[in-house]
Amino acid sequence: MNPPHKNRIPASPYDWLTHARSDIKLARLGLDQDVLPEQICFHAQQAVEKAFKAVLLFHKIDFPFTHDLEELLDTFETAKIPIPSNLSDVGTLTPYAVETRYPGYWGEISETDISEAVKFAEDAIKWTEGIVQENK
Repeated sequence: MNPPHKNRIPASPYDWLTHARSDIKLARLGLDQDVLPEQICFHAQQAVEKAFKAVLLFHKIDFPFTHDLEELLDTFETAKIPIPSNLSDVGTLTPYAVETRYPGYWGEISETDISEAVKFAEDAIKWTEGIVQENK
């Protein structure tokens, strides 16, 4: 796979939001199926990450190519874009982006952990929709 061309126009915030919505749908589907908790939490983390990047792109703020939600929160702070208080601890989802994707790299993930991850994702998407959709 070749890296994208540096002059390529980035996808729109709406495209990023569409991908975030798809990830939360996959996480929710996993709740009712025999899906590993790690994979549910991975998709929840991805939903938050993509929702955050949609907001940054909407505001024309360059964002780091990272899975680290704390780093993205720092980008919001630097850009003076306020984050809702219910998303202030969303950085706890960062480890789900990489460590949980492979067997043997994670301890037990509780039902509470799963519920919290999905709730963070739902809240992030709702916040993003309020910004991106209202200003379309």
